Amino acid sequence: MRRWLAKTHTHASRFFATPGGRVLRHAAWWLLFVGFEYYVFRGFGQTPVVTWSFVLKDAVAAIGSYYFFSEVLLPHVLLRRRWLLTALGLVAIYYGWALCSYACYALLDRYGLISKDLYSYAHRFLDGSLWAGVFSWRSVSMGLNDFAVTVVPPILLRFIRFLLRSSNHSLRLERENLHLEVNFLKAQVNPHFLFNTLNNLYMMVVKQDERAPDMVQHLTQLLHYTVFESDAALVPLAREVEFLAAYLQLERLRYGQKVRIDYQQTGPLDAYRVTPLLFFPFVENAFKHGVDSSLDASWVAIFLTAADGWLQFEVRNSFSPDAPRREVGGVGIANVQKRLALHYAPPDYQLRLTHDPDAYTYRVTLALRLAPAAAAVPAAASLLPISPML
Repeated sequence: MRRWLAKTHTHASRFFATPGGRVLRHAAWWLLFVGFEYYVFRGFGQTPVVTWSFVLKDAVAAIGSYYFFSEVLLPHVLLRRRWLLTALGLVAIYYGWALCSYACYALLDRYGLISKDLYSYAHRFLDGSLWAGVFSWRSVSMGLNDFAVTVVPPILLRFIRFLLRSSNHSLRLERENLHLEVNFLKAQVNPHFLFNTLNNLYMMVVKQDERAPDMVQHLTQLLHYTVFESDAALVPLAREVEFLAAYLQLERLRYGQKVRIDYQQTGPLDAYRVTPLLFFPFVENAFKHGVDSSLDASWVAIFLTAADGWLQFEVRNSFSPDAPRREVGGVGIANVQKRLALHYAPPDYQLRLTHDPDAYTYRVTLALRLAPAAAAVPAAASLLPISPML
């Protein structure tokens, strides 16, 4: 039943979006308007001719005013912030209704169809000249009440509908722009990582290093994660940590005993999810800008703890005092900072980048609120066994 209702709603929405469907929808609404007007004027106790005359003059005025406002005033004047022309347009709408009323009452009066009960009501317009009956302040002050309950409601509903659609359209555009920016920032991570790793692999092949096949195997596993799994908004924290551990194994294959790599992790990783490839650039920068600047007594230390819904992540690396001085961070760091701002509210993360020239150390600390693991998400196959200490 629910599926049938959903399918019916979809077909109806498509039909009413067509030109014929829009005409039918508008006709139905105006028939409801005419029915309401007839119900109101029937209470006056007049003859059918008089009753339908009142209904038709309000319907003609309301329909004309509605489409004048919708097709002319709103898109070409109001949206362009031409306030004086907008005010003049609204005045024109009122006087259009007033002229319809004057013509209707004059026609009824000519054929003697105005009863004693309606005489004072109709002769608010008919007494005096056309100017006195339509354009004078006395006539306007008396006619505004009827105008407000007949012509204004359709125009007001049209304006409210326009505001709601504009608001929804703006929100949709913001959401799409945000999605595009997130995808762009995420796409920058993969080529950056791939080019660096391929460069390392090239150097090993040139040197005919026997570890090159192992590096190709690890690279294949890492690319599988970045291409097929990291597109999700959130991934299991355990999978992200496995990716990080696999990358560290690549770096160990590359540097061997020349660089000390310490990696420690604690906490229930399976209980949380995190935005993918978020803290990987910090580790990559530690090797690119720290270890690569000097292979003498170089080291990288990484500490990761998940507890009480928070991730505490820290990366420290050595640098050579003789290496060219650089500002803390880089393109990768700027990328992460933008992604953090897009995915998390300010209270949900804290990032600190420090440079200690006396200890020849760079340090990055990140505190991040984690999302709980989704119970329905199946556990994926591991890239590599997670080792608390590499």
